[in-house]
Amino acid sequence: MSTSQEKALSPLAAAPLAERTATLEVASTASTVEVPYSVYKPWEKWLIVVLTSLAAMFSPLSSNVYFPAIPVIATAFNTSIERINITITVYMFLQGLSPAVWSGLADSARCGRRPVYLACLGLLSLSCVGLALTPETAYWLLVLLRCLQAAGCASVIALSSGTIMDIAASGERGIFLGVSSLGAMFGPCIGPVIGGVLAGKYGWRAIFWFLLAASASCFLLELLFLPETLRAVVGDGSIPAPKWDRPLLPLLGRGRRDGREEGKRPEPGRRNGPLDFVRLFGNVDVCLILWTNGVSFTMFYCIQTTLSPLFLIAYPYLSETEIGLCYLASGAGCILGAPLSGRILDIAWAREERRVKRHGGEIRVEHARLSSSPAYWGTYVAVLVAYGWCVDRGVSVAVTLVLQFLATCMTMCIFTVNQTLLMDLFPGRGSSVGAANNIVRCLLGAVVISIIDFVRLAIGPGWTFTALGIWCLLTYPLVVIEWKYGARWAAQRKSP
Repeated sequence: MSTSQEKALSPLAAAPLAERTATLEVASTASTVEVPYSVYKPWEKWLIVVLTSLAAMFSPLSSNVYFPAIPVIATAFNTSIERINITITVYMFLQGLSPAVWSGLADSARCGRRPVYLACLGLLSLSCVGLALTPETAYWLLVLLRCLQAAGCASVIALSSGTIMDIAASGERGIFLGVSSLGAMFGPCIGPVIGGVLAGKYGWRAIFWFLLAASASCFLLELLFLPETLRAVVGDGSIPAPKWDRPLLPLLGRGRRDGREEGKRPEPGRRNGPLDFVRLFGNVDVCLILWTNGVSFTMFYCIQTTLSPLFLIAYPYLSETEIGLCYLASGAGCILGAPLSGRILDIAWAREERRVKRHGGEIRVEHARLSSSPAYWGTYVAVLVAYGWCVDRGVSVAVTLVLQFLATCMTMCIFTVNQTLLMDLFPGRGSSVGAANNIVRCLLGAVVISIIDFVRLAIGPGWTFTALGIWCLLTYPLVVIEWKYGARWAAQRKSP
């Protein structure tokens, strides 16, 4: 090979193996023909992202739509609110643990993504039927069915991360993940509004009939249109999935050539078990990223769970319906934060690729992904402290809603950065990465939420959110450590 050919291929050789664009060398002209990472057209990728985002919405939606009905359900079952709160605790516990089982199956070539999507949504729909028909004398059945509901819907967030890893290369992954996260974050914002309206007008059972109609509709959409994307099964999408694993209406990817005719094979898969995600915790960089992501989400949970009691005290002129509408400020933060941070990630990745083409070397994954983190964390700390004291002093509700909007926006930005970085570091394990992220986020959030109300009553909202802001400030050095040493840990992991 000539010197000019070697120089032309050097940036490609430096790129991580899992993210290289397949290249065919033409010796006579030293030119290359790039083969796309996935055969899906841009509009097909976006449609797949929309389908997975809709499915991912049900985990937080099923949890948060339930909150406004707690007093009504306690009265209906002739029990205390504390006992009804047990159904929330078990829900969050299963919400954290169930992806551990489903994610291993979704990353396995023996199963794939699509069957797990359908199984999760099917289990969610059936549990909603049971909950809507639960006798008011069977409290134990309410607890059991809430566990099944969580086991069905909680895993889809992890699945959506794996699907994006299948169809999108690193340079476009940020924006797709950001938009996909909208479903997971929008649920906590619209859930209380929907739950309050349904429980107030039609009774608590209407909540579960609503969830049944929504989840069954989503199940039908996935059944009809969602293709199998696991690269260990379909490669870049050009290899047909087994007949039992195909959509009923195969509209996506119809124009592609049959990869089997071209001699293509599925990409080598890993042997994944139900607890495959546990191995991820043996990596220092993973633990750092998961902890920082869990802390940022815990702040979001604290704002959401304390909003109603805090606003009732600070703004007594607001009605219950108006307080429910205040959650929409968080929804607006999701809508802005997710795609904005995703687009910034893609721009940073393109800038890093240009640096490699000019100067050679390898793509610095951690630098490309974490370059915007200082702005996000700095803003988050300031917003948390300001939010707590504004509520404490009864400052205009418009100001507190703006701060709530900014807090949610920063939560989404931090999540998108961390999740995208994890997907880059562990190609082919998207669902397992999502499961590990989910378990840390949910369990840490459950612990803090269980005590946040006692802290708020003891020291007031101002000092409570100041303490949370300080916690974020003390967490940020972990991001700096990952920035500095992450590449070294990743290299050690790849070395034999």
